[in-house]
Amino acid sequence: MGIKSFELEPAKENLLETLKNDSIGRNQYIYHFVRFCNALDNKCSIAINAKWGQGKTFFIKQTKMVLDSFNPNIIELTEEEKETVKEIFPNFVDQSSGLSILKPQVCVYYDAWINDNDSDPILSLINAVIRSTASEYSFGENYNLKELLELAAPIVTFFTGFNGESLIKLLESKDPLAEIKRQKEIHNKIAVFFESLLPEKGDRLIVFVDELDRCKPSYAVMLLERIKHYFSNDRITFVFSVNLEELQHTIKKCYGNDFDAIRYLDRFFDFRIELPPADMEKYYKSIGLSENMYYCNLVCQIVTNQYGFGLREIEKFYRIVRVTIGKEFDHDERQAFSGYVLASLFAFKFIIPIILGLRMYDIKLYDDFIHGRDCKPMIDILTSQEIRPVAFSSLLADGETYHQSSKEATVVKLENKLREVYETVFNILDNNLYDEKFIGKVRLFEAVSMLSGIAAFES
Repeated sequence: MGIKSFELEPAKENLLETLKNDSIGRNQYIYHFVRFCNALDNKCSIAINAKWGQGKTFFIKQTKMVLDSFNPNIIELTEEEKETVKEIFPNFVDQSSGLSILKPQVCVYYDAWINDNDSDPILSLINAVIRSTASEYSFGENYNLKELLELAAPIVTFFTGFNGESLIKLLESKDPLAEIKRQKEIHNKIAVFFESLLPEKGDRLIVFVDELDRCKPSYAVMLLERIKHYFSNDRITFVFSVNLEELQHTIKKCYGNDFDAIRYLDRFFDFRIELPPADMEKYYKSIGLSENMYYCNLVCQIVTNQYGFGLREIEKFYRIVRVTIGKEFDHDERQAFSGYVLASLFAFKFIIPIILGLRMYDIKLYDDFIHGRDCKPMIDILTSQEIRPVAFSSLLADGETYHQSSKEATVVKLENKLREVYETVFNILDNNLYDEKFIGKVRLFEAVSMLSGIAAFES
């Protein structure tokens, strides 16, 4: 098997697998959010707030998967997949009748970032509704994507009561009467579509809007305004997956730095929900490196915590570390080693994760570190309270100790020993030379390049 992607994509199989394993401990929050959506009985706009890379897309797509599983009219999932989800969330099934206790919801996922080159966001939004909900409905063989977008105006008119004709400029026709007839036919098709959509497929329409904070400022503002003005139906819920801090900056780019972006956003969101943090113990376990590399795993966790990596960054970081030092995992840390092997193990389980973490976090800190100008990152991480000094006993000379144990032993500071390692590795004049305790910089950088003989390209 080759190298997997550095990022776990929210594809259907991954969504289902992480639900089954509850890999980050968020199933309980999905359960309660589904309950929340099920309780709504009028129009509502909800913001799910979390920083970038914290799993917002997974959360809303898994929520959609759960709602789809309990709607018998949705064919996006197989019956086997639906049964799997129902086994994960048995409380949504009436035990006596075996029927769902949830109202059937028609769910649509809309990636705002992908569509932010559109002239008007309402077009791509309506097209997403059509594509997501009309899988069994035919508009006729002669309708292409461009014509489907032209359906947006009649949809808005029919579904919201507002004059949607003003949203787009219809193509000019040499035969006005023929054009009027064509528009009437399209309108009739849309009317039939929406008349059958909710009664047949569900009680409510839930539109999950993702990546709004990554959009161009003008597009993000326009999308919010369009939804506010054109979607007032009591049976529509909008769920926005956003980083509100970044979205505020986006709003200010349109209206100026002194603009009250918080109050502006309050106009659009009826509820703000802070996405609870992932269960990191579960998450680290699900992407664990190796049972043999306890200290490497520990250093990786300290790096991700200290540099504030989100779930997406952690996933990428761990995979890079795994590839970079792959064959070194053949060594069991519980065994005793000495000389060059011990020096190599020290470099690969303690130093390389720091280098790779710095390279992702801050390129200037990384540059200063690898060129021997700043050892602070290494000192800060390896003197963390999570690592006991006994992990660095191999750095001690005869008669030295980190803690006073006898009158004969000389107490030394761990920080000083780590500085000695750093200076030897990164500032030694001849990089091809190293003593018995320290590996040279050349081999270290060769490993970090991911082009060394120990890199694990197959797994």
